[in-house]
Amino acid sequence: WRQFAKSIPGRSNKDCRRRWCNSLADGTAKGPWSEEEDERLFEAVRQHGTNWREVARAVESRNPDQCSSHWSQVLDPNINFCDWTTEEDENLLHEVLTHGTNWATISTSHCPKRTTLILKNRY
Repeated sequence: WRQFAKSIPGRSNKDCRRRWCNSLADGTAKGPWSEEEDERLFEAVRQHGTNWREVARAVESRNPDQCSSHWSQVLDPNINFCDWTTEEDENLLHEVLTHGTNWATISTSHCPKRTTLILKNRY
């Protein structure tokens, strides 16, 4: 990996290895998730919880990072995708004043559960 990194400006040997392992080597799918992949992800999370390596093995077409991200940003049934209330807007403003734009921190305390992306977009 060091030899490869020498020929790619701005990339370390770890960057090159990570790119190969996570994106190129195993034929991992890219782009939008299919309904079949969503169903396999639901079933895999039901069986393995948030052990993303095992979940990815069960899904077969995605890597652990893709599974984790898709679950936590899109499929988790605990995420609230409903319209925002005035009270939620006020709470969000208060949380931003308290924590800045640290969306990960804000999302852990935000109730009902909203994703970091939803919070950021709403702000």
